[in-house]
Amino acid sequence: MQLQGAPGADERTVNEVFGWIMRCAFQSAAHLTDYVIDAGTAYMLGGARTDELVRLCVAAGLLTETTTSNGIRAWTMLQDPEFIHIRLRQEIEWERQQRNDTRDPALTVPVRRRDGDNCRWCGVLVQWRGKKTNRTATLDHLVPGEAAAVATLVVACLGCNSARKDNAELWADNHTIRPEPPRPNYGKWTAKFLTDNGWPTQENVRSDDESATVAAAGTARPDQAVRPAAPPAARPALDDPPAGAEPPPEASPKSAPNSISQVDGTSSAGSGRDGSGSPTGAPTGGRRRRRGKRGGKSRNDSPAVPREDPPAWVMEEMEGGAA
Repeated sequence: MQLQGAPGADERTVNEVFGWIMRCAFQSAAHLTDYVIDAGTAYMLGGARTDELVRLCVAAGLLTETTTSNGIRAWTMLQDPEFIHIRLRQEIEWERQQRNDTRDPALTVPVRRRDGDNCRWCGVLVQWRGKKTNRTATLDHLVPGEAAAVATLVVACLGCNSARKDNAELWADNHTIRPEPPRPNYGKWTAKFLTDNGWPTQENVRSDDESATVAAAGTARPDQAVRPAAPPAARPALDDPPAGAEPPPEASPKSAPNSISQVDGTSSAGSGRDGSGSPTGAPTGGRRRRRGKRGGKSRNDSPAVPREDPPAWVMEEMEGGAA
């Protein structure tokens, strides 16, 4: 795949071809054409330069000429995941079919009522709510690529469903579907789901019940086994002192820290967090200074006004009267 050495190719045409082929890939992915670009789409994206762009792409191995089912001229792009990866129509339609099947009550209600909360592959007790783990509940299609029926849809844990999806042939050689449980285990959410859909069901198993996994499957996989919860340790009552310990001495008024004696013989603690400071309602021992209205200063803090001497004639009369 060398475009630089093609006849008539230069730096400008290399960038032009790359931009055009990417736009063609976007159109193919959006319309699920599986790497096929018809002539109408090619000329819509390339304009007057389409013939030259097609010639350069064919010379570089990026396009191969073909025809559609309607006999229209088209080109197939290079299918290289390291260059351009487009999801095929079959893959996308299969995911849509799976999503529709797992949301159809006509399928999910009878399947969950038949299988309960145990994986039909390994027998582990699945979980329909909570954090996603290998025990997360899923619905597995026994016939991949086809629409599900009640007989071809089973309850499975996420671990088994993912492993089977990665390599269906190897999984089929080493695993066998388990028979339908004669007495299904219904957890809290399955019982609620069936009840809400017209099948009143009582919860008969907890999600942390290890015996439900063993009874339904014989032995669970090591990475999916449920570890039983340890019983809580007994704790002594808060009011009961330890064995052999003496009861604490009763506090007396004299031993109370930071207490202040009152005139009537009673005591009260200070207003601080540790009992320090003046008690509530106790006199502070001094007069409060009044604050002025301006600037937050008291009257005593204002500067002194200079005193003026009286006139001379007043002084003379005062001296004469004194004589």
